Amino acid sequence: MDPAETRQRLLALRRALNSTQVAATSTLVAGRISCLPAYRQAAVVGTYHSIRGEIDLSALENQTGPQLAFPLTTPGEPLRFMIPSGPLADGPFGTKEPATGQEVDPLDLDLVLMPLVAADLQGNRIGHGAGFYDRTFANRQAGKPPFLWGVAHSFQVVDTFTPQPWDVPLDLIITDTGLAGPGMNHLESPIGKD
Repeated sequence: MDPAETRQRLLALRRALNSTQVAATSTLVAGRISCLPAYRQAAVVGTYHSIRGEIDLSALENQTGPQLAFPLTTPGEPLRFMIPSGPLADGPFGTKEPATGQEVDPLDLDLVLMPLVAADLQGNRIGHGAGFYDRTFANRQAGKPPFLWGVAHSFQVVDTFTPQPWDVPLDLIITDTGLAGPGMNHLESPIGKD
């Protein structure tokens, strides 16, 4: 599958979702995340403010758990992460980001919850095409923190596509229908959907 065609097709599907659909899926995904031991045991987790039909993880902000660090975006640069000390402010591309807070080195995060446009069952990820997450985590050592978790609607997970040489793979994909990671395909529950 061509990554550019996959990006266009799945962005159109995601933009077509209404707010009720996004909210229902987001509730399921945030619930799955908050139950995972690696999340509950983490000290600092990178997250994001959702835009344009992405999974909304704002429910995690209201729970007891790890500190949440949000990305600071500068076009052409790797992401920086900050634990906010006040409300989020308008950022580029329609995002929200901390105006003040404690900056955290991205490689010191325990795990990172990453939005995506598409992912495949091998853990390859397609984002919006600007390469922010790939640049930021290009030097991450496999099998060591920060662990990279893709967060998506189930329709955003495809069987396979050809990754680019610079793409940084995900360790886990979390959707409304389950979990998947390289070597596993658990997106459809054998017992039934919750």
